[in-house]
Amino acid sequence: MNNKQIPAYLILPPYLIGLVAGFFLILVSTWADMEASVYGFPRQAHAGLKGFSCPVLMTRREVGRIAFTISNTTDGKISPFIKFMASTPVLLEEHREDFDLAPGESRTLEWQVDADNIDLGQFIFAKVLVISAYPLPTREASCGIFVLDLPIRGRETLWLLIAISLIGMGWGLYAMHVSRLATGARLAKYLPALAFLVIAVLLGFIFVFAGAWVQSTLVLAVILLLSVILLVSFLMAPA
Repeated sequence: MNNKQIPAYLILPPYLIGLVAGFFLILVSTWADMEASVYGFPRQAHAGLKGFSCPVLMTRREVGRIAFTISNTTDGKISPFIKFMASTPVLLEEHREDFDLAPGESRTLEWQVDADNIDLGQFIFAKVLVISAYPLPTREASCGIFVLDLPIRGRETLWLLIAISLIGMGWGLYAMHVSRLATGARLAKYLPALAFLVIAVLLGFIFVFAGAWVQSTLVLAVILLLSVILLVSFLMAPA
């Protein structure tokens, strides 16, 4: 296709659709993890805990899998006591595990959550607590799952949103760069800022998978602020 033949409606709209899809995914994931951090779980430790993973999105009709991998990084046997807690509309659901781990040994535990664990309308919250197993300290971690009312599974929705975001924003940047249309020429000066938004969204996706809601909140603020600045600048610029 000749660059000059790219219609204006195929340049900016795909980029905006991709930006909105990425922003939505980062927003709901951050919201769920932030709510989990202030949910009614008892606080018994301050140290961070690695190896805890939850789905980012779920639907009301599916069963989600939450996993925790614990490793013995010491030179001796340890006997950790693990408590898993999940939200329900009434009382917390609890599961307890205790076992021995030889030096260098790892074990992965799994729990299931479903519609019975939904609380506050759109969320499932979970927490794992590892009671001190000398010389390892007591540690805990929590996560939130955003629940959608969709006909497809949460994992499929997750990757669909990521694909729409990356393809839409990527195509939009490419079209703006190569097009010789008047619309493309007008947008040319915004390319560095629009490219920065792509980087910010990618960074937000990384934080989503890492469960780093504090960092993803900052990313959301940057995306929103820069988007508003660009929109105002574009609307006020002479045609």
